[in-house]
Amino acid sequence: MKKDSELVALFSVPDIIVHVPTIWLLNNCMRDDFYNAHIIMKYITVENYFNGDSRMWWDIYNDMQFKRVSQKPFIDKSMADHEEAFRKLIENMKENGFDDNYPIMVNKYLRSVDGSHRLAVALYLKIPYVPIKCVKEVYDIDPEYSLKWFLENGFENQEEAIVKTYKKINSEWNK
Repeated sequence: MKKDSELVALFSVPDIIVHVPTIWLLNNCMRDDFYNAHIIMKYITVENYFNGDSRMWWDIYNDMQFKRVSQKPFIDKSMADHEEAFRKLIENMKENGFDDNYPIMVNKYLRSVDGSHRLAVALYLKIPYVPIKCVKEVYDIDPEYSLKWFLENGFENQEEAIVKTYKKINSEWNK
């Protein structure tokens, strides 16, 4: 616990960006209860993009984005129709890697508040470290998109894929 509080203390330095292991950030975001399962759904969409680009996963992604945006006032409304931008992000990161000029914004618990698309792509591309930044505007924001959220919002058919994919990601990263 002390190390986490020391890491949080780093963010009291104005504009500091810290590079953390990508798999650590995912696991911290997920906690022990799939708290940020939406990251895994985005990962599945990225995986789909590189392995056949099935319309089914894009439809699920688009439905998820629409529901997330409609429920959370702090999410930019343009994120509801985000497929084209997500496809461009995937291609850009495939060609150029992670752009450190756009760190993942984290809250006081060091969980992603803005940057889950980039985190999902970084995980798929096996980018070992990602930049994170904590600013006071997102310090207390802690949106939950757990398996419970997915079940309550009509995504019960994706629960197994989320759990299986999360286990697969950790297995691949911990080889």
